[in-house]
Amino acid sequence: MIDLKRLRHLTALVQHGNFHRAAEALHLTQPALTRSIQALEAHVGAPLLTRHRTGVEPTELGRLLLRHAGALEGQVRDLDRELRLAKGLDLGELRVGVGPWGGSVLVGPVVGRLNALHPGLQLKLVLAPWQELPERARAREVDVVLGELREIEQLPDFECAPLSPHQVCVVARAGHPLTRQPSLRTADLFDWPLAGPNLPETALQALAALAAAAGVPPERLRPGLLGVTCDSSGILSQVLQESDALSFMPRFMAEDDLRSGRLATLAVPGLTQSVRFGAAWLRGRTLGGAGEKFVALLHAHDAALRAASSAPQSSP
Repeated sequence: MIDLKRLRHLTALVQHGNFHRAAEALHLTQPALTRSIQALEAHVGAPLLTRHRTGVEPTELGRLLLRHAGALEGQVRDLDRELRLAKGLDLGELRVGVGPWGGSVLVGPVVGRLNALHPGLQLKLVLAPWQELPERARAREVDVVLGELREIEQLPDFECAPLSPHQVCVVARAGHPLTRQPSLRTADLFDWPLAGPNLPETALQALAALAAAAGVPPERLRPGLLGVTCDSSGILSQVLQESDALSFMPRFMAEDDLRSGRLATLAVPGLTQSVRFGAAWLRGRTLGGAGEKFVALLHAHDAALRAASSAPQSSP
C-alpha cells in the first residue's frame, strides 16, 4: 500500500519545484525528503520525477500519481471533518469563516450563545476577505461561512441559509454638514467621499445606477466610486467619525455608535437598497449538530435584529 505521507511529500516537491524549498515547507531535512521520494519510486517501480538543473518535473506516471494523491487528500480531509462533526455539540468542533464587514458584526453574539449552551464544543473563527471564503470552504479549512450572500449564492457548489434583507441606511459622523441640512436628496450624498468595503461588481453597478437615477453626472463620481475602501467594520466606523465620508450599511452594523452619538443616520427619501447576509456551506456536506445549531442561533439573532430595526428609530 502506498504511504499517504510520501504522496504528500511528492505533491509538495512538485509544487515547490525543488528539494530544498519543498523540504523547508515540509519541515524535513533535504536527505529525509530524498529518501521518502526514493522509497515511493521503489514502491511504484518507476521514476516519478525528471530531475534537471533548475528543479524537478513529474513524469507521466508521476502526474498520474499526483492526480490520485489530490483525490485521496480530499477524502482524508472529508473524513477528518465528518469525525469532528460526528462528535456532537459537547465534544466536536465547528470552524466558521467570516467576512470582516457585516459578517464580523453578526457572528460574535451567535458564537457567544453557542459557547454558553455547549462549552465543550471547540469553536474556531477564521476572519478572511469575503472573496476568499468559498475557497476556504472548498479547502476544508472552514465548515460554514458567514457573510453577504450576493456573490456566494451564485456558486453552484454551495448551499445557503439566507437571513432576512436589511435595509441600508446612510451613516455619517455626528455633526456632519448633511445632518444639519433640512431636506436631503440622493444626489447630495455624492458630493462627499464614500467609504465602504471592497464591493463586488454587481454592488458597484447598483451604486452607479443609484447615482444615475439621482441625476448625478458620471464625471462627479470618483474612480471606483469609493473614496475609502476598507473591509473592517470597526476601522470603517473610526474613519467615519474622523472625516466627512459617508457609508451605506445596515443599521445593525453601526448600532453601538449610533446609540452613543458618535455616528448618525441621514434621512434620505426614497433610499430602498437592502443587503442580505447568511450562512453557506459546500453542497452535499453535512453541517452536523454544531453547524445546524449555529445556523439556528444565527436565524434567531437575525430575527431579533429585524424586530429592533422595525421599532421606531431616531437619529442622534
